[in-house]
Amino acid sequence: MSFNAYKITRVLPCLADPEKIRVVAEVLGEIQKVFPYLNATLEGCIYNHPALTLTFKKGDKIITLHPLHITLTKIDNEEEAEKILGWLQNLVNETYLGRDKIQPDYTMRQELKPTDIIKLLPGTNCKKCGLLTCLAFAFKLLRDQIGIEKCAPLFSDEFTEKRKLLFETLRNAGLKVPAEPFESGNS
Repeated sequence: MSFNAYKITRVLPCLADPEKIRVVAEVLGEIQKVFPYLNATLEGCIYNHPALTLTFKKGDKIITLHPLHITLTKIDNEEEAEKILGWLQNLVNETYLGRDKIQPDYTMRQELKPTDIIKLLPGTNCKKCGLLTCLAFAFKLLRDQIGIEKCAPLFSDEFTEKRKLLFETLRNAGLKVPAEPFESGNS
């Protein structure tokens, strides 16, 4: 198995961000054999073994690998797509070459949903974050449009356990979390 080459076959409007593009590239060689190894080494992957797809983020870009093609979303232009595809080709080939040192992970992680996050937020709808509801905050948090530090009540002693669980959940999904829990000044 090796990821020998790729060819961009479609450039479409991005569904997640209308100012960006979505790129589909065909892959020469079947790359699905590396998916469990990438799932073991990349943070926040969503691996669907039965469907043979692996989705993860690189910054704000969303990358989905299929056996014979790759989809990139939230891409600025074709030049950026080429850079990401080149990086991805190296990542796939290096991971496959080093697979004997990696325990493959066939775990099928689910994509986080706002309803998963809302359970771990204070649920006060206090509006201190600038949004009307905690559910609106959860949506923006998952889209990386707001930082967790904007939820002032979460950093009070009352919500220490929820905060720890939320930080772990976000970290496992590959989302940004402050390195150390910090005080928001409202504890």
